[in-house]
Amino acid sequence: MIKKDKIRKCLVTGGVHPAFDLVRFVCGPEGQIIPDVAAKLPGRGCWIMAKRDILEQAVKKNILLRFGHQVLSDKKKKDIEELDEATVKNKDQSVKVADNLVDQIETLLCKRCLDYLGLANRAGNILSGFEKVRATLKSGRTNVLLTARDGAINGRSKMCQGLDELRVITIFSRDELSKAMGIENAVHLALLPGGIRTSLLRELSRFEHCRKTVIK
Repeated sequence: MIKKDKIRKCLVTGGVHPAFDLVRFVCGPEGQIIPDVAAKLPGRGCWIMAKRDILEQAVKKNILLRFGHQVLSDKKKKDIEELDEATVKNKDQSVKVADNLVDQIETLLCKRCLDYLGLANRAGNILSGFEKVRATLKSGRTNVLLTARDGAINGRSKMCQGLDELRVITIFSRDELSKAMGIENAVHLALLPGGIRTSLLRELSRFEHCRKTVIK
């Protein structure tokens, strides 16, 4: 039997999506809003699309603040899908939403991706080395290439030359890839089928959509 993906409702847009496309939040015991990127923390939560602009809206429009007050004001157990307009602020406990909450989420998702990358490597689902990676991509065994964003452009061009429908991921530095892999000078990596490939690709997608756009 194929396991169905969990579906969750975004508290900002009202849209319904697979849980792996969203970020869960909980309200901590001290009233702090905590991003639960692994969706494992106890307590009532809410879900918001893993897109930087939507997460920023949740902060600026006080949606997460209102979520926190709603959690503190009742004893229900289910995650919150809609805000109650009649929610009264808890006078004995304030809700705290960090100004840099979206940046915190970006950092957490980055670490999560690199941890998954290390797991995939230990499971034998990652290949490194220019010639090995190029040969694997040419053979059609995989179409996913992770390449260091600070690697040589001509090397990347040569790696991708003549390959169609190739997914190229350039969101990590050489140092980040090397530390995750436990090797020196990791520049080009091929993600092979099997193992945690699907989970890793989902985490990479969340991180890509939550990264701050750098204008050069």
